[in-house]
Amino acid sequence: MRSPAEQHLGSVACLGEALVLLPALPDEADTRSPATDAPVGPPVAGTLAGAEANVAAALAAMGVPASWIGRLGADWLGDLLYADLKRHGVDVSAVQRDPDRPTGSYAKLVERDEHGEPSTRVRYRRASSAASAMGPELLDEPHVDAVLSRATVIHTSGINPALSASCAQLMRALLHRAREWDAQICFDVNWREQLWPGGDPSTVVELAGLADTVLVGADEAIRVFGTDDPTSLRAMLPGPELLIVKDGARRAVAVARDGTVVEEPALSVEVVEPVGAGDAFAAGFLAGRVRGEETRRCLRRGHLSAAVVLTVTGDSAAADLAGVQHLLNATPAEWAAAIVTASGVTTRTPDGADR
Repeated sequence: MRSPAEQHLGSVACLGEALVLLPALPDEADTRSPATDAPVGPPVAGTLAGAEANVAAALAAMGVPASWIGRLGADWLGDLLYADLKRHGVDVSAVQRDPDRPTGSYAKLVERDEHGEPSTRVRYRRASSAASAMGPELLDEPHVDAVLSRATVIHTSGINPALSASCAQLMRALLHRAREWDAQICFDVNWREQLWPGGDPSTVVELAGLADTVLVGADEAIRVFGTDDPTSLRAMLPGPELLIVKDGARRAVAVARDGTVVEEPALSVEVVEPVGAGDAFAAGFLAGRVRGEETRRCLRRGHLSAAVVLTVTGDSAAADLAGVQHLLNATPAEWAAAIVTASGVTTRTPDGADR
């Protein structure tokens, strides 16, 4: 049960694609029964993935009311995702099931690069998926409209317009119509090179300019906008209320519309797998926003959430934050000395040793 304070939290509606993370991609025939074309039981274990689904699961784990809006296939992959979202405490009342198109999935292999750092290779199966068939008409579905109408924030990303032409139309409709639901739009750039064969980022730039809050990684900012300098990016995106530039393991910088800059250094982390941190940061940041917290504390929540996910192998940000929550109130020196590991928080002493 949520505390009295949390009962007054705003809610976040996350709209986008959900995927199943599998240890290996099954054959196409493995997802449906060839005799009846009915869903079959899962031949392998799979877990929740997909940017907006990850954010929704993480928010729910943090006690923030969260919904996920999207389409799943009427297959065992869709059943798995639907059940997993519910298990995480996510509202699934606006989820649609497609009897003709499959649920997207992917598999990944974690390796070490030449420097010994973890590196991940990914293989997707998402073409012609149920999610790719979404279009502007989704917004007029009664259950979808109901969820959007009670949302404080609507979170989405630049992955969605790359899925299909109809998904791009959906994103434009969503951002243009957000005022109908009296909700703030949070747009995570989430540039995925493999989803944009032509390499043209203009659609993502257009959508980012229509949002209220924009999240972008410094590396992808260079690819999409031509610079990772927060001040220059702010000039290119004058419309959003807030621009957040996530500079990997260094820092996060928030630049308000009036030019106010807030910078918070990232935490030191013993990384197990470098996947999922962006979605986790978004969830942590939004958890602070719906609580009405100041920008610096929201950035800290983002860093904490990202740090915890970097110490596990899954994509989901619904990892246990209890062991690091105390760092929200740490002094700058305490924050700089903290090291987040899979077993909790250690502290770097002045001589550089851990204790």
